Amino acid sequence: MLATQLFKGGKKPIDQRIYAEGRPYIVIGVMESKQDNFGESTGQMLVSMSVYKAMTGSQRIGRILVRPYNLKDMKGMEKQAKKVFQQRFPKAEIYVWNNVKEILEQQETLEMVSRALLAVGVISLLVGGVGIANITIASVMERTPEIGLRRAIGATQRDIMLQFILEAVILSLVGGIVAIVTVHGLTLVVADVFKLPYKFDSNTAALALGSALAVGVGAGFFPALRASQLDPVKALRT
Repeated sequence: MLATQLFKGGKKPIDQRIYAEGRPYIVIGVMESKQDNFGESTGQMLVSMSVYKAMTGSQRIGRILVRPYNLKDMKGMEKQAKKVFQQRFPKAEIYVWNNVKEILEQQETLEMVSRALLAVGVISLLVGGVGIANITIASVMERTPEIGLRRAIGATQRDIMLQFILEAVILSLVGGIVAIVTVHGLTLVVADVFKLPYKFDSNTAALALGSALAVGVGAGFFPALRASQLDPVKALRT
């Protein structure tokens, strides 16, 4: 027999005697509780077919659920299971059903949603890159005399370019961190309100932050290059 969720917390009751509906059972294993169709985790006790037959006197099997590791194997497993049961119960009526179509439709829906979210993310990165580029260009125009002064006292073109690229990267880094923290906090609130499963993925957060930094570097490169190529004399006259 296999018991699940018969005891909450504490040590697993392996090899212990339990009672269900006045009958004694010996627990030989405990498995993780699964959610039902309504999203609730309910306790179950699974017994062997021989015990079930001894208890009820019935030879009828209501249903057997089989789950393959790969959906591509579903058809072959369906035929094999039907063949085995026809050999085991030649006079019984055996019906085979699978929900592969529904699963594939759900996967397609999730893929479409993922593509839509990816498109929204790309557009957001492009909009953010344009904003960073505009800010960097405005900064270069406002600080033209400063650039000329730095060039006059020995700063190289490389120093000027790295300065503005670094400022764009810092701006992207701060914006990325604020966005990740905000989204994480809002997701926690929504998951708590609607009782949805949620787990923070550090790899996804790192990828998002890296993308923001890459956009910052790309958006600030050309304004920084333009700033580094300013003539020091003309910059000082501005």
